[in-house]
Amino acid sequence: MKNQFQYCCIVVLSIVMLFVSLLIPQTSFAAVNGKGMNPDYKAYLMAPLKKIPEVTNWETFENDLRWAKQNGFYAITVDFWWGDMEKNGDQQFDFSYAQRFAQSVRNAGMKMIPIISTHQCGGNVGDDCNAPIPLWVWNQKNDDSLYFKSETGTVNKETLNPLASDVIQKEYGELYTAFAEAMKPYKDVIVKIYLSGGPAGELRYPSYTSADGSGYPSRGKFQAYTESAKSKFRSWVINKYDSLNEVNKAWSTKLTSFSEILPPSDGELFLKKGYNSSYGKDYLDWYQGVLESHTKLIGVLAHNAFDPSFQVPIGAKIAGVHWQYNNPVIPHGAERPAGYNDYSYLLDAFKSAKLDVTFTCLEMTDKGSYPEYSMPRTLVQEIATLANQKGVVLNGENALSIGNETEYNRVAEMAFNYNFAGFTLLRYQDVIYNNSLMEKFKNLLGVTPVMQTIVVKNVPTTLGDTVYITGNRAELGQWDTKQYPIQLYYDSHNNDWRGNVVLPAERNIEFRAFIKSKDGRLKSWQTIQQSWNPVPMKTTSHVSWW
Repeated sequence: MKNQFQYCCIVVLSIVMLFVSLLIPQTSFAAVNGKGMNPDYKAYLMAPLKKIPEVTNWETFENDLRWAKQNGFYAITVDFWWGDMEKNGDQQFDFSYAQRFAQSVRNAGMKMIPIISTHQCGGNVGDDCNAPIPLWVWNQKNDDSLYFKSETGTVNKETLNPLASDVIQKEYGELYTAFAEAMKPYKDVIVKIYLSGGPAGELRYPSYTSADGSGYPSRGKFQAYTESAKSKFRSWVINKYDSLNEVNKAWSTKLTSFSEILPPSDGELFLKKGYNSSYGKDYLDWYQGVLESHTKLIGVLAHNAFDPSFQVPIGAKIAGVHWQYNNPVIPHGAERPAGYNDYSYLLDAFKSAKLDVTFTCLEMTDKGSYPEYSMPRTLVQEIATLANQKGVVLNGENALSIGNETEYNRVAEMAFNYNFAGFTLLRYQDVIYNNSLMEKFKNLLGVTPVMQTIVVKNVPTTLGDTVYITGNRAELGQWDTKQYPIQLYYDSHNNDWRGNVVLPAERNIEFRAFIKSKDGRLKSWQTIQQSWNPVPMKTTSHVSWW
């Protein structure tokens, strides 16, 4: 009797929950890719690489920040260079510039995102400063473990080799802790903290440099040819297989000594064929795994240092290595040497480290043909889809300076249809001194998201039909009916179709509902195009009739 009563209660409760769910409008997501505009979206502005007094005076800078805020920028990101903050010796810190910068941000009523830049400034695309990492760091080891050496023998000292985890744990840990203590009085203006994960502040190997003859759009050069790196790879293989006999079985080789376990002797041939062999898969697993371990390490160090005082999100950046993506001879020939063989595992490391991810090249479009084989849009979609699946907070940047509305629109399409929580514009000078570009940015990307309820009544649907809306802005899919339309849901209580849709506040929008049949065929459009001029800042409803 008792069991029968419990069963009846469960049935009744289930019916009640179903009825309640029908009464409450559901959040609408893009029908195919992404989740529509992220309700937490914010726009950020990238500060000059040089110190502010080398660019302008502090008073002008503060006025510039006020102007940026008026045009939709929430915060400014800024590199604080390790080579400046600890240049005089181990634990001889100078945070005076970071503190002065924060004071100006506070004066302007703005927010900031400090980047703990443990890489050099100089030598990468767009660099206009010279700030090597502290020279005394190279004396921390007597071997070759601190720097990189490529397959061509080129030595690179842009940043510490992530294989030097013992030195990184000590030096980065001390730097993060000291920075946290120095910046604690300014925690009211710090809304996020970013970590440099490698060259140009990106989690990668320095695989594409002019010094190595591997710049865009060439294939990359592998960076594991120091004796220390070779030894690390060898140890990893031995640990996996236990014996040389097992290595030979797995790799179909006839090695006679562990010393013969080495990185690829011919990078070009490896990228053409070898990457898909058992040896190739092992090498790439290890090579990317070094970056994964590095991500987890700096994540732990950063959370230990910053969480007690700041309690803000912490993030790092993955580079948009978009060229040679679909090269039929050397597929992903630039990504793999950078350490990007499997983005899914790399994002797992971000998830484990509790780090947000920033990805670049949102303004670019695919040009998948010789000689570049460039596929940035496809790459953005790939990374965004994986990050969303894994619950990793996603932010974006442009790779190169934006100079027109078309590129802003490309950014908006990616940002608002793939659930980006923020977009950082590279760079300050491009909009602060260009009113036309600033106006375009404000309209398209400097927006404030607000949840609104869209209701469409008297829709002539039949069994199996679904109702969507699309509209004139990127947040509404730019009149797309296949990839980005926003789905509404049938509300049996009110006998209408509705959904909660994140829209840009104080912007004029136009949209229209349409019906798709069960097989995905577009059946008909709403007769009258709808306008909302402008979208209110506060949540409300827009009701229309078919």
